[in-house]
Amino acid sequence: MSKSIITPADVFQIDEDFYSNDSVADALTGELRWEIATIANASTYAFQTGAAAVRNGVLRSTTAATADGDGSVIRLFTDGLALDTLGGEFGIRFRYPVELASGNFRFGFQDSVTATSPVVGLWLDSDAGVLSLQADSANGDVSVSAGQKAGNQSLTSGTTAVVATWHTAIVKFFGSNANSGPDMATMEVDGIHAGTLRNIVIGNTETGELSLAHWQDSGGADAVAFDVDWVYWLQYR
Repeated sequence: MSKSIITPADVFQIDEDFYSNDSVADALTGELRWEIATIANASTYAFQTGAAAVRNGVLRSTTAATADGDGSVIRLFTDGLALDTLGGEFGIRFRYPVELASGNFRFGFQDSVTATSPVVGLWLDSDAGVLSLQADSANGDVSVSAGQKAGNQSLTSGTTAVVATWHTAIVKFFGSNANSGPDMATMEVDGIHAGTLRNIVIGNTETGELSLAHWQDSGGADAVAFDVDWVYWLQYR
């Protein structure tokens, strides 16, 4: 029996397992050689081994214990992505290994390399582990907080990541808005629906890149760690 094969003619896809690169000292990391940009006081990036890794390919970002707002971003080709009406999805497997307090991250399509929200973006947001799905555009901003239903929760209170626990988050975007971009997105965490984002107004001419920002906002010096196992991005052609 023949099997259907998905090719680059069908989808545009980015996959990263944070395995093959042997160093992060040159400000390029991972299989795809992500650029590292500093938000304030550069984070330390290190590949994890043994029990800390759980499996091959885990990258840990630890903020500098210098000042409030410390952090860094890893990103791919600047302004290399735009959304349309054909749909797609992106995902991340992440963990807060030590603490939730003051640790924040954004992952997905965005045009910001600071702690400030993007002007343009569709991303998974974590504020000290409290998750939300957000979409910003010159045409307007919308967001939805994570809310897994009682009795079917992998997040604390259905909203918040659990310390020292791996979580898998997948966002799917689809539909059509007046600006030739998607008008809806869903957020799934650990296989459980966690939110639906409606009335997205991102236009197909608004650009950003795939990136992962991590920073701390403790109000002072704090070294906050964040682990990422893998990420991916997929758009239908």
